[in-house]
Amino acid sequence: MFARRKNQLGVRAGSEVMALGSSAASHPADRAAKPLLGLRRKPGRLALAAFRLPLPLYRRGWGGLLGHTFLLLVHAGRKTGTPHSAVAMVLRYDRQTHEAVICAAWGQDTDWVRNIRVRPALRVQIGRESFTPQQRFLSKDESLAVVAGFGRRHPWRLRLVTSILGWGDLNSDAAAREFVSVRPFVSLRPADPSRPEKAVVNEDRATSYGRPRAPVTGTERT
Repeated sequence: MFARRKNQLGVRAGSEVMALGSSAASHPADRAAKPLLGLRRKPGRLALAAFRLPLPLYRRGWGGLLGHTFLLLVHAGRKTGTPHSAVAMVLRYDRQTHEAVICAAWGQDTDWVRNIRVRPALRVQIGRESFTPQQRFLSKDESLAVVAGFGRRHPWRLRLVTSILGWGDLNSDAAAREFVSVRPFVSLRPADPSRPEKAVVNEDRATSYGRPRAPVTGTERT
């Protein structure tokens, strides 16, 4: 849902494939429901392709087309300090404070999560706005409130994502609690309380922020 390749929306994980043999076909009651695109706890290739779509849009300066649905997170490798980028679905956005909340859909070991625990996030772009973020990991109760609010505001989007990723019914309190217990939720808001900058596009159509853009890699040697 939400927040990669080695990281969340660009992760290094492979898909878990369910074998469908004659024995499974002869015992349909024993066969577990298979999530769309063949996914479980880790993303498959089709899911990665779908969830990576916002990244090239941001890199070409077209992030404004995404509104406040996805954000671009620029983070530094925890070992090398090299900038990397990830995209994540925005689960909550406050237009007054410009705070955005995202979730590490693939869990605690997502590289961007491990990176920002060591080195604070470098930059956030959401739609046409960008800022240097102040980050905060949410408590489990805060995360539950975010999931519940997202479900109320975007029920169809929640159903689609949970169906694709096989997360179960997150409208269930038990399922939601299990979900947030293993997936960090992060609040990102402008470190400077003044209004965030407008993102601009430089000659190579990569997203910049009013100054030369530091190289952002798609692979990560953390």
